Amino acid sequence: MKPYISIVIFLFLFLNVLFSSVKKTVIEQNQTKLIIDIYIEALSEADLNPNSILVGLPNLKSPITNVQYYGKTEIPFKSKHKLQEKFSWTNIQKLKNLNTGVLTVSPLSIDNHYFKKTRITIEFKESSKNYRNPNISEITFLSNRIINWKTAKKWFRKESRKSNKTMSYPLGTWYQFFTDKDDVYSLPYETLSSTIENISSIDPRTVSIFIGSSLGRSITRNFNQTVSDNFVEIPIFILGEEDGSFDVNDKIIFYCRGPSGFDHNQGNVEWNQNLYFNENSCMLFIPSDSEARGKRITTSPQPESGVLIDYGIVSNHIEFDLINLSSSGLEWLDSPIEVGTAKPIITQMDNYKTGSTFNLLARFKGHTVNNNYATDHRIKILYNSLNGTQIGQTRNWSGNIFTTVMENNLTLDLENGVNIFYLLNSSPDQNSIPHLDYFRIDYAKKLNFNENYSFFSPVESQNVRFDFERKNPNGIFFWDISDPTNIFNLYIDNAGFCNTQISHDRANQFIVFNTNEISEISTIYLRNNQYFDQLRNSSIQANYIIIGPEEFRDASLDLLEIRRPAVYASLETIYDEFSAGNSDPMAMRNFIQWSQENWADPAPNIVLLLGDGGYDYRNINGYSSIIVPTIQVQSSRSYATDDLLATIYGNIPEVALGRYPAKNIQDVSRFVEKIKAIENNPTFGPWRQRVTLIADDAARPEPNHGSIATGQSHTINSEQIANLIPLSVNLEKLYMMEYPEVSDASAYGVIKPEASEALFNSLENGTAIISYIGHGSPFQLAQEKLLDLNRGDINQINTGTKLPLWIVGTCSFGWFDDPLNDSFSEELIKADMNCASMVISTTRAITVVGNERYTKDLFESIFNNGKISNKPVGLILQSIKDGSSESQYFHLFGDPGLKIPMPKDTLISLQVTPDTLKTLEKGIYFGNQIKLTGSGDGYVSLIDADREVVRSYDISSETYSISYSMPGASLFRGQFSFSGTDFEGEIRIPLDISYSDNFAKLIIYLHNDSHDAIGVVESIKLQGGDSTQDTKGPNIVFETIHGERLEQNDHLTKNENLVVRITDPIGINLTNEIGHEILLTNLDNNENSNMTNQFSYDKNSITSGTILLSPFNEKINVKIKAWDNANNPSEKVIALNYSKNNVLRIYNLYNFPNPFSDFTQFTFETSKMSDIKIDIYSIGGKKIFSLQKNNAPRGFNIINWNGKNFFGDDLANGVYIYHIESISENEKISRLGRLAKFR
Repeated sequence: MKPYISIVIFLFLFLNVLFSSVKKTVIEQNQTKLIIDIYIEALSEADLNPNSILVGLPNLKSPITNVQYYGKTEIPFKSKHKLQEKFSWTNIQKLKNLNTGVLTVSPLSIDNHYFKKTRITIEFKESSKNYRNPNISEITFLSNRIINWKTAKKWFRKESRKSNKTMSYPLGTWYQFFTDKDDVYSLPYETLSSTIENISSIDPRTVSIFIGSSLGRSITRNFNQTVSDNFVEIPIFILGEEDGSFDVNDKIIFYCRGPSGFDHNQGNVEWNQNLYFNENSCMLFIPSDSEARGKRITTSPQPESGVLIDYGIVSNHIEFDLINLSSSGLEWLDSPIEVGTAKPIITQMDNYKTGSTFNLLARFKGHTVNNNYATDHRIKILYNSLNGTQIGQTRNWSGNIFTTVMENNLTLDLENGVNIFYLLNSSPDQNSIPHLDYFRIDYAKKLNFNENYSFFSPVESQNVRFDFERKNPNGIFFWDISDPTNIFNLYIDNAGFCNTQISHDRANQFIVFNTNEISEISTIYLRNNQYFDQLRNSSIQANYIIIGPEEFRDASLDLLEIRRPAVYASLETIYDEFSAGNSDPMAMRNFIQWSQENWADPAPNIVLLLGDGGYDYRNINGYSSIIVPTIQVQSSRSYATDDLLATIYGNIPEVALGRYPAKNIQDVSRFVEKIKAIENNPTFGPWRQRVTLIADDAARPEPNHGSIATGQSHTINSEQIANLIPLSVNLEKLYMMEYPEVSDASAYGVIKPEASEALFNSLENGTAIISYIGHGSPFQLAQEKLLDLNRGDINQINTGTKLPLWIVGTCSFGWFDDPLNDSFSEELIKADMNCASMVISTTRAITVVGNERYTKDLFESIFNNGKISNKPVGLILQSIKDGSSESQYFHLFGDPGLKIPMPKDTLISLQVTPDTLKTLEKGIYFGNQIKLTGSGDGYVSLIDADREVVRSYDISSETYSISYSMPGASLFRGQFSFSGTDFEGEIRIPLDISYSDNFAKLIIYLHNDSHDAIGVVESIKLQGGDSTQDTKGPNIVFETIHGERLEQNDHLTKNENLVVRITDPIGINLTNEIGHEILLTNLDNNENSNMTNQFSYDKNSITSGTILLSPFNEKINVKIKAWDNANNPSEKVIALNYSKNNVLRIYNLYNFPNPFSDFTQFTFETSKMSDIKIDIYSIGGKKIFSLQKNNAPRGFNIINWNGKNFFGDDLANGVYIYHIESISENEKISRLGRLAKFR
């Protein structure tokens, strides 16, 4: 057995100093020089990560950079960092018309050391004097993120605007149709006449066909591209157009490309597989001007001679995208090949040139049953049968990587027609199930007139004389299609020869076809009132853009009004104007680029993507949920990112983005209503002054999934964030180290239900920002299941309209591109007026270092220089984007135009007297503000000094410790009213103070109907005061929400809240000290609930307050225990009943005393306010007396009777009947009772 070792690690001595671990300071900046100092006190791996600094540059060249290091120090923990390049410049690009670059500087030294100080000196050389001042859009976007902004703001270029690519199309009518492959097509008269009215009156010579600038393929994702013309006209041939009219036998013949096919790429012919769409959009245009003429195919001039060849190179590419193994990225594969089975590849190779060679190219993806990266794969390629000739060697590889088989100049005799190749999995490893990616055969085809086919010229450097060996039959055409926008007809002489000029800058491709055997377009679609300049113009000015489907437009109108000047850009219009009608996601980038370069200044800064995303652009699996596409990145780890929809000039996005993953109009309507409530009718209150930090447990799952330092880094990084938050903010820490473990059958054996309960309580009480750092998944936070979507925790969250911003630094919490499951981020933001205003989290698994670094960067931007940022959250998130892949993981779910739900204004002054506050004595606060007009409400909290804690835990029989601070106790929490600029109030100091030498603080929150403000007194000294003679605990009573007092066995209306009122002359203990909490005990199951944080003093009171209890499911049977500030306890028990429904009822009807002599009381309880009448009758039925009480309140009532009749005489001894009647609006109820007179 391993010996038990006690290892105590005291990480920090002076927490407030050390937790400010990385600090950047500009020492000097001017037009020629920038000096930056970086100070590091390494506490976690994130502190050793290279620092990224966004620098404004006078040009797009790397400046002269000198880096000096000081204070070499041993790393105080086990680090996995490897020595890196000292510094580098990356992502040098234009950003909002300013040249910028990211300088990355590493603090690492050799031998597990780092440097505490780094000095960076940058020398600039201006390349132009043609600069201008930035506009408001550029200032807003860049001012807080460019480290040398004071200098760089003078380097905005006076560049002329890009030439507008609007293209002025003549008047006419547009018709849309689609092609699915590279081929010759025809539009016959029958197709045209079925859609085009009066076709016979149209001159066919006027007709044109347009396709997108990408010629059917998807738009490039490369940066620094100009926005291409939306359309290019392709040449066509119209059979029978010479007479100037469309006749029955006329047809339009043209060559057009499909979405996928062979392209010429740097001297090579490569297959371009379109991953976004399956059909290419084409436009048929019929102008109104009958004199207009469309582009036609012309006959090419031909040389007199050339190299004689009788064949062309034909490529058969076989690729079936059926499976995405990761449900992510762009890797789509064919079906798996199991061990011992073979996949047949059938390829048609008509007129194969006998004796020629061929090339074979195949690509396979390794895959395993059990994800074992050592699995052995073996593929044999066999010709004609499983016992046939093997082509090349058996391909061996292992793991889940790709392998490519390339065999050239093969001499195997192929069949003229169908050929079959078998891909045999001969692996001895039963885990092996590789997939085919694609299979390609390049072969020589004998030139002929018997079939339609395209081919590439086998000769590249000189003219060619093609030999078809016989005369060209009628109806056969031979076209040069090397350039699809300039196609030429080639003449074949009577002997079957065709001399052709060969281009030297592209692959030379040709097609042979019979006009009677070409593919016909059977359907065209009229595009009524089609214009291509709704968005593609230069007259629009907007700050905010919504991109979504046309069907969401009307539901978004109220949001557009809030964000005006704003534009709704429908996806349909974007596709029509920026990708010629193809559903290419890069059309959105082209549109955003257009808005930046061509719309009126200032250009938009914020874009909301309104719709769900996904990875299956072509709906291959049949359940794609894509409404607004994202961009899938295929790298070592695939991921989804919206950033690449806005990365125009480099890896850093040009605008701030947010996404609301709506699936339908109802989702949009709920979202817009939530934004309207936040913006137009905000819920003010002290929750807007609170920030909640949550740190994962240090014990799990380390060290199996990290290290001891990794486990502790969650708390360390949260402490670093805590030091960024101004003291005027009420900081709450829910560190999971603080909560007990409970055994559970989960993967890690424990859960922490008290931590989950604390989180739910925090959300219900209200918090402006909730931050989590630690382990997670799309459906869970922490191995201990702090939150678990599968457990139904989303239904346990009840924020009401106190909607926080979530910043969730973990893995995949925002995996939004899964069509079958919504991630936790999506569930939070889509909750109807609940849970979240915005969520920032990652779309994929992120490294611990990256997670902590970017989370910290976010808080630095939110609380820049100790102030709460007034920028939209979308711009705050955008400010941390440095072009790295991990920064692209972070997404904003919600409206990027929303701001942090916290006050941006501060008080002019705030003071507390006396300077030293003593226990059980009063203090007075007073202050001044100028931001809030009229009257309003204020909230005051006195918070004790932070307390330092050390927590120990065991891993693998070793004990570790971690130190951190926790917020001090809330000593007083009250509310007050104010009018005008001045305010003041009282506080009472409880006996339970920390008696620390450190200072307490007092924070104030003020609001009126439209604004709020905060303030703080930072250094308040507390000390013990005189003792008190008070030994009586607080007075506890139970009330309805209307202030009606409740007693034992009274009734409440179903779903009605219960109010607990607690009063004491020296105030109520709110410190939450163990043993002095306000406890609610459910006497039916003896469960205790701490209600201290739910207590709220009455306005302008320091002696009396209430707790509001939510409705119970059944009968109420509870006990409340509370303590006053001198630690005197009281408790009270009550049992209450619920009315079954909201109807008029009488309960607990009695008279006392009964029998009576000369006086009795009628006591009863009513369920509603009503008019009460009591009639007393003799046994014989004679009415003796009547009592009446109008507007009797709901609840307990008393009506006194002196026992006399109508004439004032005493009644005779005997038994009497009384009839009580209660009348309320349209309801009436009555009861009978008996009473006795005895004297």
